[in-house]
Amino acid sequence: MIGQPVVRNDLFEPDGVAIRALLPQPMAKHRRRKRTSRQSTKPKNLGVLAGALSDSDFDVWLARIRTTAGAATESATRELMDAAFLLLDRQPARAEQLYALAGGLTERLATSPPLLVVALRGYAEKGRANALRMLGRYHEAMQVLIDAEQHFVDARYCALEIGEVRYTRAGILFKMQRWPQAQEAADQARRIFEEEHDRTRALHARVIEGCVLVERGSLEAARAVFVGLLKQLTAKRHQDTLARVYMNLGACDLRRREPAIARHWLKRASQLLRGIGAPTELARARWCGAKITIFEGDRNRGIRELRGAMHEFERLSMLADAGFVGLDLLEQLLADGSAAKEAERLARSLAEFFVAARVNVSAARAIAYLRDAATARTADARLVAYVRNYVHCADIESDKPFEPPTSGMEPVQ
Repeated sequence: MIGQPVVRNDLFEPDGVAIRALLPQPMAKHRRRKRTSRQSTKPKNLGVLAGALSDSDFDVWLARIRTTAGAATESATRELMDAAFLLLDRQPARAEQLYALAGGLTERLATSPPLLVVALRGYAEKGRANALRMLGRYHEAMQVLIDAEQHFVDARYCALEIGEVRYTRAGILFKMQRWPQAQEAADQARRIFEEEHDRTRALHARVIEGCVLVERGSLEAARAVFVGLLKQLTAKRHQDTLARVYMNLGACDLRRREPAIARHWLKRASQLLRGIGAPTELARARWCGAKITIFEGDRNRGIRELRGAMHEFERLSMLADAGFVGLDLLEQLLADGSAAKEAERLARSLAEFFVAARVNVSAARAIAYLRDAATARTADARLVAYVRNYVHCADIESDKPFEPPTSGMEPVQ
């Protein structure tokens, strides 16, 4: 993800209420204890505190901010977005809630300069769209981005931010498998970044170009893009983007049927991701590693690794990704028919994952059909591939009804 949080301003307006003071009392006590420690004399980052709250305390804190007079300030809005930015690669569901709350607070900034309010609203919506993307709620994210871009247009002098919106849109379109539109949005973003003399963000936009080339089967061209990016990103020491390029190279080389080289890139990516603390991308690396293991012929180990990746996505509340990993796992379990009971249990869990991830009605019906087939012991690996392909397409063609496969179908690629 590109873009930095809004510039920090730790001073609250004279009549404002510090949102830290609204944290539930046990966390407030913990914060005071830490501040008197010899190891830490500064208050913890709000994102760290928000991430450590229990689910119930987190909900209480958000409710207090919404209802407390004086909590809606420019500084509080910025601090919420800073906290959300920190949590984006760790707890995207909480990041989405914080960005949404920050956007809501801007509605109450009656005395702030109008252009500043509009810009803050745009930042909150752009960040929320990124969180929604990570949660697999793509159509929702696209709608939020429409508002974000308009707010940056209205705020004036926000060309770079408009480029970031286009880049975010490109990433979402890529996840929705809309390759031409993803490429177009990435090109728009890159041109804006180049016009604004931001070469680093321009490089980020080129990552999507490489990813689209992979999906279109132009593996050598994609590899050339990624290798070229490695040299430039290494020089700039951008470890987060560098890790993603390593992962993309791994995926590309796996499709080139070079598992050993793919494993090399994946190890380098995982080392960087552990160093910067990006559990969402580490889960994705684990998923990719499982695919390499299965390709290498160690199916039992690959199944274990898929289970681990699925559970990690579930822990991160990234239920759409958990569901798609689960479909890969289900396909392996049904490959020889020896794990029918586990497949049946898994199919029921997948139905719950996708419903919780807010897939559209047709996609939910497809998953329910797969669940019922697994329960009746009539599901096989070909049916899993068919349903997986449909669920991907359902994000693009939301009005296309699900039709059960005909007998004798060929596996869907």
